[in-house]
Amino acid sequence: MSQRQATLVQLTDTHLLEGEKLLHGRIDTWSRTVAALSAAAHFAPDAVLVTGDIADRGQQIYNRAARLFERAEQELGCPVIVVPGNHDPAGAVAAGFNRTRQAGGPFPADTVHEVAGLRIIGLESHGFGQVQGTLTQEQLQWLLGVLATPAPGGSVLAMHHPPIDATLPGLVGRGLANPAQLAAVLGGSDVHAILCGHYHLPSTGNLGAIPVWVAPAVSYNHNIFAPSHLIQGLDTSWISVVKVGGSTLSASPVQVATAAAVFTREVAVPVRQPVLL
Repeated sequence: MSQRQATLVQLTDTHLLEGEKLLHGRIDTWSRTVAALSAAAHFAPDAVLVTGDIADRGQQIYNRAARLFERAEQELGCPVIVVPGNHDPAGAVAAGFNRTRQAGGPFPADTVHEVAGLRIIGLESHGFGQVQGTLTQEQLQWLLGVLATPAPGGSVLAMHHPPIDATLPGLVGRGLANPAQLAAVLGGSDVHAILCGHYHLPSTGNLGAIPVWVAPAVSYNHNIFAPSHLIQGLDTSWISVVKVGGSTLSASPVQVATAAAVFTREVAVPVRQPVLL
């Protein structure tokens, strides 16, 4: 019997602030994150992944964020799996997060979950106050041990720093340091995809034979058309819907509540005829 397809909704780079502060003086990141979690319900996810930069510049919002994600778990009926980013201090994603983990690793946010037969491995890629993210040798050895036993539906890695470079010149060199070390661990494993954030811009690539999805951000996103010497943030908010099953993978960015419809038009949808085997 074939493994059913798992649906994951990915949020990344929420950049939550203390109290009623607004990001860049205009963005209510708490409201934006709540809207993103509400939008996730439309897709009936098997899990929600939050891939880092939960806070902006280490602001102390983690207890409040943990309560928000716990409420989301109850309302969505699925786990919310969280890894930290370079804006999150070491150990920030610890107590109160990842309550459905089946196993843990060397650092608090190194976790193993299983949903719909799919194993989701969270990795803490560090980098607080640094240009790049890193995985330690201890983490890589732990990951190698986890992957030694294949999961029924294969595995997905969730981490903040992409093991591929950014499209924007101003962000080049800010991903995961030494991605070849991770590639060596993943070679021949059951990992279907690596899901990341950090760049505030959707992009794809691969690490060896493994697809990498870099998701757009919940808080704001970068302008790909900005001059090469500038980084410009745009007031847009996105989530990603990722479907994994068997040998198939799809990742779709979905804009959340930042644009009104300019038209609505009915279209004819072809009716698929059943295939007789």
